[in-house]
Amino acid sequence: MPVTPTKIKLAAGNDTLLIEWSDGHLSAYPYRYLRSNCPCANCSEARVRTPSAGSPIPIFGAKPLRPERAELVGRYAVQIYWTDGHSGGIYSFAFLRELCACAECMVKGKDTPAT
Repeated sequence: MPVTPTKIKLAAGNDTLLIEWSDGHLSAYPYRYLRSNCPCANCSEARVRTPSAGSPIPIFGAKPLRPERAELVGRYAVQIYWTDGHSGGIYSFAFLRELCACAECMVKGKDTPAT
């Protein structure tokens, strides 16, 4: 059975999206990390074009980067509406779990995060 979020929280005070997973794992995603890993076609293409850049995704706007809101997409993903005006990325739950960069997941290897 796939691992799914049991709780998703936009933590305004620390610029982090928190996800509690059905297997008990807790993931914390800094907003800039999530935004720079946006899975939409335009952002994915930008990463391919400039693979050596630290953060090839342009982030626009004078406001601090954070989600304005997030909405569930079916039972498989979340769509984030960012303060820089971008909202094209649909972050599947599987993709988010793979993005987890906590110590536990990093020990298991970037390509094989905890499941």
